[in-house]
Amino acid sequence: MAKRLPQRPLPPRSPRRAVPMTAPSRLAAALWMGLALGATTVGLAQAQPAGQAAADARRGFNIPAGPLDRALGSFASAAGVELSVDASLLRGRSSAGLAGSFTVREGFTELLRGHGLQAVRQANGSFTLDVAPPPPAPTDAGEVQAGHGMLPEVRVHDSAPPETATGPVVGYVAKRSASGTKTDASLLETPQLVNVVTRTQMDDQGARTVAEALRYTAGVLAEPNGFDVRYDWNYIRGFNTFGTQWLDGLPLPGDPASYAVPRIPGYALERVEVVKGPASVLYGKAIPGGLVNQVTKRPQAVAQREVRLSATHFGGAELATDLTGPLDEDGKFLYRLIALRRDAHTQVDLERDRQTMIAPSLTWRPSADTSLTVQAHYQKDDPRMSPRFYPVVGSHVPSPLFGYIPRSLYLGEPSTDSFNRSYKSLGYSFEHRFNDTVSVRQNLRYGHAAQDMFLVRVHPFNAYRPDGHTLNRVSAISDDDIRSLSVDTQLEARLRTGPLAHTLLAGVDHLRGKLSFNFANSAIGVPPLDVLNPVYGLPVTRPTSYTNSTFQAVRQTGLYLQDQIRWGRAIATLGLRHDRSSIDTTNRMLAARPVVPTEDSATTGRIGLGYVFDNGVAPYASYSTSFLPVTGVDRYNQPFRAQKGRQFELGLKYEPTGGWGFMTASLYQNDLENSLTPDPMDSQRSVQSGRQRLRGLELEAKAELTKRLSMIAAYSYTDSEVRSSNDRNQLGRPTLRTPRHQASAWLDYRFESVPGLQAGIGARYMSAYDTAGTYDPYLRVPALFLWDLGASYDLGLLGDAWKGARLRLTVANVSDRRYVSHCLMLAGSPCNYGARRTATATLSYAW
Repeated sequence: MAKRLPQRPLPPRSPRRAVPMTAPSRLAAALWMGLALGATTVGLAQAQPAGQAAADARRGFNIPAGPLDRALGSFASAAGVELSVDASLLRGRSSAGLAGSFTVREGFTELLRGHGLQAVRQANGSFTLDVAPPPPAPTDAGEVQAGHGMLPEVRVHDSAPPETATGPVVGYVAKRSASGTKTDASLLETPQLVNVVTRTQMDDQGARTVAEALRYTAGVLAEPNGFDVRYDWNYIRGFNTFGTQWLDGLPLPGDPASYAVPRIPGYALERVEVVKGPASVLYGKAIPGGLVNQVTKRPQAVAQREVRLSATHFGGAELATDLTGPLDEDGKFLYRLIALRRDAHTQVDLERDRQTMIAPSLTWRPSADTSLTVQAHYQKDDPRMSPRFYPVVGSHVPSPLFGYIPRSLYLGEPSTDSFNRSYKSLGYSFEHRFNDTVSVRQNLRYGHAAQDMFLVRVHPFNAYRPDGHTLNRVSAISDDDIRSLSVDTQLEARLRTGPLAHTLLAGVDHLRGKLSFNFANSAIGVPPLDVLNPVYGLPVTRPTSYTNSTFQAVRQTGLYLQDQIRWGRAIATLGLRHDRSSIDTTNRMLAARPVVPTEDSATTGRIGLGYVFDNGVAPYASYSTSFLPVTGVDRYNQPFRAQKGRQFELGLKYEPTGGWGFMTASLYQNDLENSLTPDPMDSQRSVQSGRQRLRGLELEAKAELTKRLSMIAAYSYTDSEVRSSNDRNQLGRPTLRTPRHQASAWLDYRFESVPGLQAGIGARYMSAYDTAGTYDPYLRVPALFLWDLGASYDLGLLGDAWKGARLRLTVANVSDRRYVSHCLMLAGSPCNYGARRTATATLSYAW
């Protein structure tokens, strides 16, 4: 029986609509965003009949999740349109809701995605619900290849699930994220810059790690410590993120001083998201430059299975599999299993990159209102690695005796070197909707990371012997352990007060951790290494005791409140949080084992304002603050206070009609206070009078310019300054590891003449920057230009026997440019090489 959903009259709207763009106009729009900040998209709108304009105009919606018939009724009422349906078509169906700016057609498409239904516009302007016809048979095999190369019509086919804040994205262009608000929010309406790297981008560019995935992200200095098989190193807006990363919105076990910090394999991730600027209002202690949130793959309702085999030109291989789908006919139980085993050679001879990972997860959905996802993760890393410590002469500058130390030379001792790290975690994500207004969520994870090593490295202070080609070496041992329990409980309410629509979020999160650090190095009994004639296998004496042993007990509790307020096209995001942080540090090298407490109490906030125009342009402004505890004491034995940051940001976002792109431009000023600087009365101590300021411009565009051409472009300009320091070498200088200019671009093309073939080319540039605290021009890292390639072919076009198979080849640093990522001082071994040319071939099979 058909029923008619209600209609609520809306005030008259401007008769404007966004016109679908041709390929040249899409390219022009993308370039426009890269060249100007304040322009508007004149020419994207034209006069239309009033009824048609109302249907095609963008407006804001905030439809809660729930039964599909209720969601459609709420949407039709909010849109001011009449919808007639056959109730039997909707029985038992649920909706994930709708939040963001959409035309009426786009809103219906999003709500009905995955249900095999469509809303058909009638001549009188009303809509009827009907079963969607099957997609037309393809006439060009090149138009139906998997991945981001699908036509727009294919992207909204009912087999493609609607985009959610944590789910997969078709192509490079993400439109939703939870990292910036802890709600499933539109990126267009989030009053802070959030960059999203999708699974498709990682695959097309051959990114195996988070650091590699962020190579094409504006404002991020990826791999600032050079080539490393152990860790993800990244700087965001001038600040180091090492040891302070998040996974699915909860902190990973970590500390900047620990060797046990885990690296999650890129294959386990659905997205990598970067929140720019202070994020303490939602996450508590965090660096002021921003945070990296890694979003893992989760169980899916549609069965998908993949196995892939990869190898680089250095040798070795990686085998991985990703399996997901329903376990029962009703889809109440969903599973996912991700597993990986790698045993590969690297750019360093005798080195092996070995890793084992298994990550199962299970989702239980007893009803449309309740879901529970349990996730486990086990990872074992046991590479044989050469520590990355090179002397200045021979890496940064050539040696007069032999030129450059080969990047392939193993500097450690392969017969004794060992590095072992394990990471285990178990957690869950729970969500329940009480009604259309109130829902509750809780995320919990226990993680345990442990590491031990025995390595031989070049001497940190006295690298060369008098002959100029024999390297002094030392041995180093460590035994680190990190355990953490994180829980975040959120209550969300979607309600109205007069003309205002609210998404209220109240939450409390708690972190409890135990960190153990043990380290020693020694030059006793360690043979040297001749660069011209390396000899391995000689006995190495292991240090017999630790020279540093520390234990920390960490506790943090935060209460936060956020209100996302919508009034027509205007959006305000207001947030406030209060944290209490406690870090008790025990020096186990002292007989008395004194405990130094670091107690901090901080209130942080964010105010953001935005406005979404009908043509998809959204200007915004925001102010946010952060805090980060600092351990240690001054010469009066007083604990250090937390560092505090604040940021002002003005920006412009653009999401064109049809969703073929997302472009951002941002101006910001980021200030840091209470940073450590040498004590003028005691050079072995520090005081907290340091201040830094960074001002910058960031531009980023991701677009499907045509059905065959995709683009990523990014540029960042950073003007940084050390505004207060007791070290005269630093005062007034740029902050370390902060290039003034960074730029990157990636183009991916799917060939019409060769169906199934796609190819990409990318370029990365950064200007010169300093990494040494002395700002010695001799040590300045010069400007760098690198370029990358990628290509893949759908083997299924060769015949049915190959259906589901794909061959991919990626090459990073195609020209094999030799460069160093940093040189910290003149003496010793303070430098490291960047990644060499790396060609990776991947054969995958999906079914």
